[in-house]
Amino acid sequence: MKKERILYGIIIVLILWLIGDKWMSNRREDRLREEIQKTNKMIVEMDETKKERDGQYAKLVDYFNNQRELNNQLRGDNKELYKLLKKQDEKLLMLNKAYISLRSEINNGNITVGETDSTGKVTRFDMSLKYPNDDNPFINWNGSIFPNTKTYDGKWSFGQLPLQVVLTETERGLWNSRIVGPEWLVVDSINVNSLPPQEFDNTPKPSNWGIYLGGGYVKSFNPNINNGLSIGSGLRFKNHSLIINGTTNGTVGFSYYYQFNKLKKN
Repeated sequence: MKKERILYGIIIVLILWLIGDKWMSNRREDRLREEIQKTNKMIVEMDETKKERDGQYAKLVDYFNNQRELNNQLRGDNKELYKLLKKQDEKLLMLNKAYISLRSEINNGNITVGETDSTGKVTRFDMSLKYPNDDNPFINWNGSIFPNTKTYDGKWSFGQLPLQVVLTETERGLWNSRIVGPEWLVVDSINVNSLPPQEFDNTPKPSNWGIYLGGGYVKSFNPNINNGLSIGSGLRFKNHSLIINGTTNGTVGFSYYYQFNKLKKN
């Protein structure tokens, strides 16, 4: 009987030691994550729009916003869009604001004489302007200038403006947003505000609580005790499980289990 008590005591001490060690390990990991997040937040606050090459600019995403802060920003910038999202019950995840301009160019060209009067005086000049070049212009102006009236008459037309917004994740877990466009595109500033990464997952979260109910077969190593069947039930809270069971050979007991690690999918 004394040996059994010592054995039970050793088992209980080992279980408590394992639980305490795991709890301390989790606390250390949580504190490390908090420190990394604090450092990341400082890095984001200090980051400025970077020109990586002509037509390509980058800025770290500020994902330290909550839903209310994003909604307030959108309401201040675009009240009509804010009302539309609210009406359609859409969750705002990210706001990307950029100020864009075009690189200045100096061009030379010719003016075509369009019309002259009976004395040979020019009454109309025809002119065509193209930006940034004649081969693949984004901005076109075709029209005429009238010297007599000091007026002009023309038409603006625009080509396509190819833009890419690329979102990447750095080794520290920070997000980097890039705007990529033509070489003559100048991005004066980028400001990207977002919810934290975990807020993007809208799948239902599993409950911390669970119920166990089951049974099994009990094999006795004592020839004087019959084999039997067991039935048990218990509760689970997060990684902790407590199960109470009884057997047909007249024994009742309880078990405690702690889940240390979850298997990860590749």
